Amino acid sequence: MIRFRMEWQDAPGVRDTVLARTWCRLVIEVDGRLVTRAIDSRSDSLRGGIYGSAFPLGRWIVENWWFLLNESYRFPVRYPSRELARAPRDRTWAQRHSLLAAREGGALPDLTLHRDERKVVARWAPDGGGSIHPSLRFTDEGETHLEAADAERGLAETVEAVLSRLEGFEEPEVSAFREDWAAITGATEQERKLCEWSARLGVDPFDPEELSDELAETLSDLVSNLDAALRDDLLDAERPATLQRDIAWLRRAEAFAADAGHARNREPALQSRKRERRIGGMAAVRDPEAARPGSDAETAHGLGYRCAVTLRRHLSPADGHEPIGDMDEILVRLGWAQTPSRTMEPEPESPLEAALTRSSDDAPVAIVANTDQAGIRFKLARSIFLRHFARNRKGRRLATEAHTREQRASRAFAAEFLAPAAGLSRHLGERVSRVEIDDLADRYRISPFVVSHQIQNHRLAWIGDPS
Repeated sequence: MIRFRMEWQDAPGVRDTVLARTWCRLVIEVDGRLVTRAIDSRSDSLRGGIYGSAFPLGRWIVENWWFLLNESYRFPVRYPSRELARAPRDRTWAQRHSLLAAREGGALPDLTLHRDERKVVARWAPDGGGSIHPSLRFTDEGETHLEAADAERGLAETVEAVLSRLEGFEEPEVSAFREDWAAITGATEQERKLCEWSARLGVDPFDPEELSDELAETLSDLVSNLDAALRDDLLDAERPATLQRDIAWLRRAEAFAADAGHARNREPALQSRKRERRIGGMAAVRDPEAARPGSDAETAHGLGYRCAVTLRRHLSPADGHEPIGDMDEILVRLGWAQTPSRTMEPEPESPLEAALTRSSDDAPVAIVANTDQAGIRFKLARSIFLRHFARNRKGRRLATEAHTREQRASRAFAAEFLAPAAGLSRHLGERVSRVEIDDLADRYRISPFVVSHQIQNHRLAWIGDPS
């Protein structure tokens, strides 16, 4: 649960009547963890709450309501909001998701909220050297995954508290705030879905220039007919300009998979237990985006690695570290269609890497964009994760370049499945050259980039040619 606890205060010297009326001591808590802990440089003391007007905060929540609850994180690395704001093309996302955008001269922590599949992620970072407020420096950092309904309730309670405090005020900015909130709470189910899907695309549903009639029609008529998991995968990765063409690509993929045949084998029951692995005598390195204390989610990289080890042991109990052979043979063994994968041109225009669909005999089939063989193998391995280890394993899915948890886990799975760290370590000394990385990539039939990533992530060796 996220809570914005406001203790209303008098505001002598504040001339604006709306700001004065909503002046408060604000304490922000996420799952019981204090976000507003700050050092006051004037008294050199630690404070748990901050003072200011709650009106800009409530208005910012309403303006970005659909983004906060539906838009995913769009960057490969977890950046503090101030760093994102330095890049013009990334600044808009930060303004939609970081409380820093609601400061209006006051003090607020760098708390961001965004969607990640079923959950809303709350992440807060301490102030560094770029702190703007002259006397306060926020000290804490953390991350937790909230149930979407809990996050929505916490934000709604904040808006309602501010509106209640402003009852009877008819200033234009208050009236607009009240009307925007009424539009959100009074939306029909169909309107709500359209707003959610628009926000997932990074499109403001309140702005007719962003949500054009054509885009609204595409969302209502085409996107609404997709399976829920497929739709989520698509919107988290998609760009508005290419949405129609990529949906057409998905339809061609469905048709292309129809005659792939039935499953010759039963799908195995794959159990994967959480446990620490040791590689080359040292513990496997945790994902650099590892869940901090208080998070209820296993790390995406940890999930992917663990599932890859499970599948390798199922396929090769005697030695789970050797190079994987023909991927289609693996897929057939796992209960996929007789022709379990196909490449298709032209490629989709946005970052869709593989479509996991079904044949007319209801057997799994992966349709991948036509690239080099190493790239195809990686996409097929990602499809295996989505079919056998994702939460929604039975439905149609997409492997994309999005940065949601299961998409990141599928990439980690593919890397470990195709180029296992324990196997790589057998061929490495303390230092590995680029030529040796290329040789390992040939051996495991995967790209040198994946091999380098595995070596670095597991700290198997130093990468670099001898000086």
